[in-house]
Amino acid sequence: MLTDTYAWNGENVDFHRCKICGCLTHWYPRSRKRNRMGINARLLDPQSLAAAEIRYKDSAGTGLFR
Repeated sequence: MLTDTYAWNGENVDFHRCKICGCLTHWYPRSRKRNRMGINARLLDPQSLAAAEIRYKDSAGTGLFR
């Protein structure tokens, strides 16, 4: 997969998007100290997504999961 990468103001996170269709595929932190990344689940095979464990983060900004 070929992606273009961009970061808002060159800080914190690199966003990757498909060079062909422009869809955001994933994001990755620039700092190795950060231990999270994100993927666009809408691009996953529905069967793979159905088998995934979903953990919901609280909306209070504590970083805790329900």
